[in-house]
This record gives sequence, structure tokens and C-alpha cells, in this order.
Amino acid sequence: MESTMPLASSHVQEGNMGVGWIDDIYNNTDARWYLRSVDSSHNGSLAGGGTSFVLDGGAYHSLAPRTHYHADWCGIPWYYNGQHFKAMSSDMRQNVQFFTSQVDGKNWVYYTNGVTGATIARQEAPKVDFHCRLRFEADGNYLDIINDDSSTQEAVTYIYTELKTWAQMAMSALGGILKKNSGGG
Repeated sequence: MESTMPLASSHVQEGNMGVGWIDDIYNNTDARWYLRSVDSSHNGSLAGGGTSFVLDGGAYHSLAPRTHYHADWCGIPWYYNGQHFKAMSSDMRQNVQFFTSQVDGKNWVYYTNGVTGATIARQEAPKVDFHCRLRFEADGNYLDIINDDSSTQEAVTYIYTELKTWAQMAMSALGGILKKNSGGG
């Protein structure tokens, strides 16, 4: 059964800063991946590989192998009582939920295990609206935050350890952790 309470309230403050907009999704693997959006608005629509679909309704949608999807109005939801998130999965059972939240005056993208609700990691995001691309690669899953000048922002990322502390990590390490928690090996 999938958890709808991704984070303990002590870790997340509900608040709105910049909105994260996913503009492109790349499945650069030979496997099918799935994306789900659970939000009250800005779920988004995707077009690519000769298909198009809307992410409304909270169901998983299939992302074909080796396919680039252009996304419209595909927002990364703000945290709201564990009820707003996007989820990535390779098998529609294991998944990683992600959403934005303001904590200590900063805007973060949080990643949680969608089955257990455990916090996995967080990635710093701009305090203003930002654009990003979601990539499924052989070595991991990545959310690349893009600056206004179309360059990729070097993001500060942290993993939440078993000791309940934050440890800074490389984006490549985060990608592998996200892939593993999404059921992708």
C-alpha cells in the first residue's frame, strides 16, 4: 500500500516559494518508466513518441523507452499534508514521490519513499519560479534544475541518513538512490 504521508510534519513547513516547472522528460533507458501526479492543479500534459496524455486523475502514465516528452503546465507540487506530489516508478509499486517545500527560508525539492514514507533526500531549488527536466538514465534518475539562461544549475543535494541527519552528496549519487528507490535496480 502506498503512503500518502511522505514526510513527518517536523521536517517540512508548508509554504510557497518558487514553482518548479518540468519542461521536458527524457526516458533515455531501454525500460518503461511511469510517472504519476497527485495535485489539485498543474498536473501537466505530456507529448512525445507519437502520443500525448494529461497527468490528471492520479494514475500512473507510461513513459516509453528512448522517448523525449515535452511537458506543459507540469508543476512540481508544493507540499500539502502529504496529499500533493509527483511519483516516478519502474513498476507502479515501488516509487519515489517528490514535491517542493520551504524549510528554513529555502526552497527544496524533497524525495520520499512512496511505500514507506521515509525521507530519502532533498535538492535545493531557487526561491523563484524555476524550470527543470526529468531524466531517466542507465545510472540514475535526475531532476535537472535549469536557470533562466538555459544552463543547468549546480544543485546542493542532501541525503537523509538513518541517524536522522542531512549529509551533502553529489547529484550523481542522488540519481542512483532515486532510481533504486523507484524500483529501477
